[in-house]
Amino acid sequence: MNLALPAAIFAGCLIAVQSAIIGAAGERLNPLVASTWVHVGGLLVGVLILLLSPRLGFQFEVVREIPWVLLGGVAGLLLVTGIAVAVAGLGLASTLAVVTGVQLAVGFALESSGVLARTIPLDPVRLVGALLLVIGAYLVVSRGAAAS
Repeated sequence: MNLALPAAIFAGCLIAVQSAIIGAAGERLNPLVASTWVHVGGLLVGVLILLLSPRLGFQFEVVREIPWVLLGGVAGLLLVTGIAVAVAGLGLASTLAVVTGVQLAVGFALESSGVLARTIPLDPVRLVGALLLVIGAYLVVSRGAAAS
C-alpha cells in the first residue's frame, strides 16, 4: 500500500494544528521565541523516538555527507515564525490559504527547474489546478480577518 497520499493528508492536518498553536503562542510571545520553543518540543520528541527505536539511529555519517540537510531546520524555524506573525494579522484560514498557494508555486518551480533530484515538467492541467488554488486562496483571504 502506498502511504504517500495518507501521509500528505496527515501532514496537512498537522500544519493546520501547528499553525493554530503557534498563532496563539505568537500573540503572547515574540514570534521567533514561540517558534524556537515549538522546535525545542519537536527536537525532544524526535530524540526520544530515535532513542526508543535504535534501528533508526541518528545517522550522523549521512549528515556529515550532506550537511545542507540542516537547512531544513532553519527553513522550519523561519516558516513557523512567519506563520506566527501571519496568523495574528490574517487569521488561521487565510494564512493557510496563502501559505498553500505559495508552497504550490515554489514546488512547481523547484520540480520543473531540475533543482531537485527528479524533474517533473509542468503541463496545462497542473497549471489550471494551481490557478484554481490561487483563486481559491484569494477568495479565502478577501473574506478573512484581513478584509474586515
